[in-house]
Amino acid sequence: MWKEKHPSQSVRWPQGVRLPIVVSVHHQSEEMTSLFPDRQPDPFDYSERQYGARRGAWRLLEILDKHGVRGTWLICGATLEKYPEVSRAVKKAGHSIAGHTYEHEMMCNLPRETELVLMNKTVSAFEDLLGERLRGWRTCFASHNTIDLILEHFDFEWDGSIWNDDLPYIVEGYGREVLEISFHAYSDVALVALGAEGPVSAYGTWQSNTPEFALRALKSMFDALYERGAEKAVMMPLTVHDFIAGRPSRAKVLDDFISYAKQFEGVVFTSHDQLAAWWQADYRAQNESVA
Repeated sequence: MWKEKHPSQSVRWPQGVRLPIVVSVHHQSEEMTSLFPDRQPDPFDYSERQYGARRGAWRLLEILDKHGVRGTWLICGATLEKYPEVSRAVKKAGHSIAGHTYEHEMMCNLPRETELVLMNKTVSAFEDLLGERLRGWRTCFASHNTIDLILEHFDFEWDGSIWNDDLPYIVEGYGREVLEISFHAYSDVALVALGAEGPVSAYGTWQSNTPEFALRALKSMFDALYERGAEKAVMMPLTVHDFIAGRPSRAKVLDDFISYAKQFEGVVFTSHDQLAAWWQADYRAQNESVA
């Protein structure tokens, strides 16, 4: 069992930071390809997703490097095994790396024991192939067991699996703590039109909203948060998927949005590792002032 812990006062980011934009790059390529009723992969969906590691991830790396942005790459264990050169380039470029399940499983549909096996399998892949001790984790389809398993069996510093808040908070249990940094799909460069009529996959690029719509939506979210950030701490999640946002028209949305946001004073693009360090420092300072 675990419980939430929140600051006794309003969170404060470091001096000069008005709006941190927390960058998540989901490097999953063909993991979670849609299946036909006979459980065979849909070849159209498979090949479209495969674009992520073959071309999309590299384009995203180029755009982030162009702007000097360092974010968090959430990488599936199986994707690392198939395309290790991408993860090596991500690490060399100075981005943070976090685990993103093994084959992008829907953990909410799996038994607790199976989820733990897959989490351990993912952690081992990063240690064996990349020499990376994972500091963060995200299960996009978290189960009721996910947080308990993280607290009981792993030493992650942060988790980004839950969708229920605008700011980080601590979850405490099993004798340790982990910082929860909520995930949001609403600030995804893809802004997929879920539930639309069309081919079998609800995540294919053919069902996404137009690039123009996505850019307007991102700017609207940014403008609202930037205004609010003058009075209290806010953060903006920014999510991109290699097989969607890595395509030319989507990548241009990311490029244009970063250019737009960089014009504003106090905007900082950051990783989950850095945001967690800022939050924890402020939380400790608050506790020390009360003691």
